[in-house]
Amino acid sequence: MSLSFLLLFLSHLILSAWAQGEKRLAPKGQLGPAATEKIPGGSRSRRNSSSTTSSSASSPATPPGSPGSGLEQSSFQWTPSGRRTGSLYCRVGIGFHLQIYPDGKVNGSHEANMLSILEIFAVSQGIVGIRGVFSNKFLAMSKKGKLHASAKFTDDCKFRERFQENSYNTYASAIHRTENTGREWYVALNKRGKAKRGCSPRVKPQHISTHFLPRFKQSEQPELSFTVTVPEKKKPPSPAKPKVPTLSAPRKSPNTVKYRLKFRFG
Repeated sequence: MSLSFLLLFLSHLILSAWAQGEKRLAPKGQLGPAATEKIPGGSRSRRNSSSTTSSSASSPATPPGSPGSGLEQSSFQWTPSGRRTGSLYCRVGIGFHLQIYPDGKVNGSHEANMLSILEIFAVSQGIVGIRGVFSNKFLAMSKKGKLHASAKFTDDCKFRERFQENSYNTYASAIHRTENTGREWYVALNKRGKAKRGCSPRVKPQHISTHFLPRFKQSEQPELSFTVTVPEKKKPPSPAKPKVPTLSAPRKSPNTVKYRLKFRFG
């Protein structure tokens, strides 16, 4: 029994030493022969991984603005400052709100709605642009003086904003006007709410069809106030009054009162 036990112990030591020697001989990052035999297709998987890494490194990364990346770059850069969001109310007829449709149509609506929410932003000194928030299109005037909506911001979308004496604003095209007389073309609505042509001789800055009242939502300004805690005035301690022993008055015994009857004669 002792010999068999010694033989088993020696065989176990030999096998462990042989396994440690294989691990030392195998280079780092590679598997030994025993491990490659256990994993089928181990060499193939390493080759495939190396080929994929080399192909990914060789192919250049697509830039964020390229068409393949799926991100579109807008031609007009927006800035959050200098914007006014609201509606433009024209007092012609029964009163209309200027509205811009997604299909390019421009007219007026008596009741304010999503199409009448506009955003006015400054382009240069006295020149503004008007964009429909819902339609995401810009108000433009063509060479023939017709109002329409444009998907891109061009020179046709630039208007000159003026403040009139009656607290209304007028919007004239910045580039289009009558060549002979130099008369400006204005944004105007007729009494039915349809857009007028700016080249019409009836469209004048004195007429109410060109007068628009901006109705913008003003952010409520925070109240500038502060609270001050007034310290309570402590009353001066009153001097202690000496306690005077009160003498209880002796109780009087109830006296009996006799009533005498008085008789009158005659």
